[in-house]
Amino acid sequence: TPMIIAYYTENSSAIPDPACLTHINYAHGRFVDKETGEGGIWIEKPELLEKVVALKHKKPSLKVLLMIGGWGDKADGFSMMARDAKKRTQFCQSCKEHIDNYGLDGIDIDWEYPTSNAAGISASPDDKDNFTLLMRDIREAIGKDKLLTLATVCSARYIDFPGIMPYVDFVNI
Repeated sequence: TPMIIAYYTENSSAIPDPACLTHINYAHGRFVDKETGEGGIWIEKPELLEKVVALKHKKPSLKVLLMIGGWGDKADGFSMMARDAKKRTQFCQSCKEHIDNYGLDGIDIDWEYPTSNAAGISASPDDKDNFTLLMRDIREAIGKDKLLTLATVCSARYIDFPGIMPYVDFVNI
């Protein structure tokens, strides 16, 4: 069955038509403290996210995920968070809280890109391994009944695909 996935941002003006979609990734979840990776995540315009989640009344099979990250400073915080077990735990708990509070179907991680500072974000050579740890820890926090997805490039340059596959449901290329 094909999946039709829309990325919908807090800057969008029109609500998407759920009849045309299987999934909506609402963007953006952001770090409370992008310089340290601490404090979990927050959502700008949570009322808009609530409207998107309410589309499930029109189409119960629609899946709504919170997309965390993006290009540039929207992804800053990942490298510092993922390298520290305590910060990862806090981040994963925040993901679970947002799923529960908003009635979401899962989390979409959009770290552009582990090990790369091309977007002006902090990076470390260990990011690739730490990304795998992050996906493992998110899966553990949100459980197997919620979706865990990610967006990345097709080259697999930044991600250890064999390492993350036990934890993710699908990948957006």
